[in-house]
Amino acid sequence: MKRLVSSLFFSATLLASEKPNLIVILADDLGYADLSCFGSEIPTPHIDALAKGGMKFGAFYNGAQCCPTRASLISGMYPHEAGVGDMIDQHSLAVREAAASPHYSDRLDPRAKTIAEHLRPAGYQTFMTGKWHLGYQDGQRPLQRGFDRYYGIISGADSYFKPKSVREGDAVVDQQSLPTDFYATDAFTTKAMEFIREGDASRPFFLYLAYNAPHAPLQAPDDEIAKHRGKYDSGFEVIRERRLVRQKELGLVPVSTSLPPRDPKSQPWRGSPEQMKEVRNMETYAAMVTRMDANIGKLTAFLQERGQLDNTLILFLSDNGAWASGATYGQEWAETGCTPFRLFKLFTHEGGIRTPFIAHWPAKVPAGTFQTKQYAHVKDILPTLLDAAGAKPITNDALPLSGRSFLPALLDHNHANHETLFWERLGNEAVRDGRWKLVRSYNDIRDYNAKTKRGPGSGVRSGKWELYDLDTDPNETHDLAVLEPQKVAEISARHQAWSVRVGVIPREEIAAKLGTQK
Repeated sequence: MKRLVSSLFFSATLLASEKPNLIVILADDLGYADLSCFGSEIPTPHIDALAKGGMKFGAFYNGAQCCPTRASLISGMYPHEAGVGDMIDQHSLAVREAAASPHYSDRLDPRAKTIAEHLRPAGYQTFMTGKWHLGYQDGQRPLQRGFDRYYGIISGADSYFKPKSVREGDAVVDQQSLPTDFYATDAFTTKAMEFIREGDASRPFFLYLAYNAPHAPLQAPDDEIAKHRGKYDSGFEVIRERRLVRQKELGLVPVSTSLPPRDPKSQPWRGSPEQMKEVRNMETYAAMVTRMDANIGKLTAFLQERGQLDNTLILFLSDNGAWASGATYGQEWAETGCTPFRLFKLFTHEGGIRTPFIAHWPAKVPAGTFQTKQYAHVKDILPTLLDAAGAKPITNDALPLSGRSFLPALLDHNHANHETLFWERLGNEAVRDGRWKLVRSYNDIRDYNAKTKRGPGSGVRSGKWELYDLDTDPNETHDLAVLEPQKVAEISARHQAWSVRVGVIPREEIAAKLGTQK
């Protein structure tokens, strides 16, 4: 009997030790083409090493903007289902009041259980560092949503050198107490390693490392920026062409791929003083990316030294496409960041919703593979992690998951099991059904106008449904809507049914209540 008990104890210990550690690394406003392993001139050797040792996805999708993506990722459901149909911040209060719906809230729905809340019962330690942006009040912050330890910024954006919204656990960190060499990207990585080091080595851990880089404000240490001086003086058109050439060499896109037309509001490169200011911003942006990459290298080296890297599943992605904002580097560089796709953050064309995605798990994921047959969505990350951990979702007072595991596609790059995916962001809408993509923009307003108080999702809807065959036209240049009216009608009807099911409020109704339709 004593031998049997010992044997059972050994088996249980072995099973526990075989559970993988789980890490999700989320970049902020990083375009599809902003990593060197996805075609960029920005050197990212440590992220490239994860890709070389694991799998890249050709088509992995986000929620087109920060809060919706983060809600979807952390909860395993579409953002509206999780209560985050719009941004949670004060500047979106009028939109939420106009929507007058629990699907447009100022925090993640308490019944939308987080990855951490699902993994705790399975024996996982749960750590988070970085940007939260899913609720600011008591009961809404990371420690109250399943995380054992937290360090980071609660808000959507802050200074990288002197942030005001940093919390250690649930306590606000005095800005004046930060070290003189504080830099948020470094601090988030250092704390992540500290949490792992101080954790229970006999138990697996889940780490959510949510960098705010390279989101505005564009800030990086001077020595990091110096590495990129002059690199972008040739202008965005040259860099965009070079990235496409590199993507073809990497096999990311067919050799026949051509760049889509620039957005009508984009300007040609002239090297004007104003454009050269944006070039300097692009140098800082690149520095933010290389600093993030160096920190990811520190983390992976730390795991390697501890003997934990082989049985750690690391997922890397971005929350949306590059941001065409005056606070960053302008629309033309955002288009370059999203090469070879159309448009950028906020839009549901491929440039806004397709993310660079890498999965690294030496014990399970074949090295150097490229998944082109399966596409997936951020809502699928939670069930995939549960699948990898051999854990079941909790059901007590919990909304059902709408994501589904893509673990089989990580283990076999020939695997394909498609589902229909849907989007709505600021009235920009899309459906992907296998090779078919139906998409429309709400209108042609690209950014906020201070004089008219209008921005994306305001005005009158002028965008029409466009239809693309992504197998032959991944950058959405040949609209087939006129040739396939039946397919447009059928897929748009499915989008309408999905919108009702998840709680989308038609943008026309919101704009009418806000008085922004004129």
